[in-house]
Amino acid sequence: MTISYRGKLPERVVDKTILFYRRRKWPKLSKLKGFMITFFFFVFFSILFTIIFSKVKNIEIVGDSSKLSYNLIMTFMWIFSISSMITLLDVASADPGRQRGTPIIKSKFDKAKISKIVGGKKYFLKYCTTCNLIRDVRTFHCNSCGLCVEKHDHHCGYVSNCIGVYNYKKFIYFLISAYFHVSLIFFTCVHFIFKFAGSMESEYGYILFFVVLMTLFGGFFEIFVFWMLIQHAQIIYTNRTTREMIKNKEYKEYNRGCKRNCNEAFCQENVKEI
Repeated sequence: MTISYRGKLPERVVDKTILFYRRRKWPKLSKLKGFMITFFFFVFFSILFTIIFSKVKNIEIVGDSSKLSYNLIMTFMWIFSISSMITLLDVASADPGRQRGTPIIKSKFDKAKISKIVGGKKYFLKYCTTCNLIRDVRTFHCNSCGLCVEKHDHHCGYVSNCIGVYNYKKFIYFLISAYFHVSLIFFTCVHFIFKFAGSMESEYGYILFFVVLMTLFGGFFEIFVFWMLIQHAQIIYTNRTTREMIKNKEYKEYNRGCKRNCNEAFCQENVKEI
């Protein structure tokens, strides 16, 4: 059955370009809860780590060499913390890959039956009744973001944005920065517990409590982020998406070998080939 479109077609939305990158229009604050919680996590634990290990340096049993090491660790921790917050903001504000093309009437699409040949295999393209666009083979509509995203990987609640062809590499950079940040906190706390916890006086019990707390949270997030990095390494290697892995779907025609798959994931000039 052919469905005709009534009324005017929506105007084609063009995302703004800021600092040479395409940026999306920021949603309402109610849809940015995940981003704000993640951002607060990096700020809170970075400040807490700095305060606690500044107190640690006042403990008599902590030697000068350990104090010097903790100063160096705090410096690197803040480097990775700021890097994580910048890449988080970058991912959250970036255009994930809004489907290119001009809006068309549904009836015209029905008559055309547009297809695309990839690696010798023919794929019939679908139509999005919300965006009034012809969706590419690996394009899906995200109800949370309200747009069709090319090579849609997943909608990430932690950054309050979709992860697609334009911001996927930014997402990987964010995961790498976050991993080094939480790992540095976790292993530093573990080292402190094993080396000094048994010899600490009772007056420093509150310091030990917060160090154990950071160890538990840091260990959990360190494992979680590491698991995500391993998963996305496999995704990049096989040129799949998180969505396709969950649904056990694979477009073998898009798997062009490790080198070309990595180029597609990390090189902006390869977007047109997708």
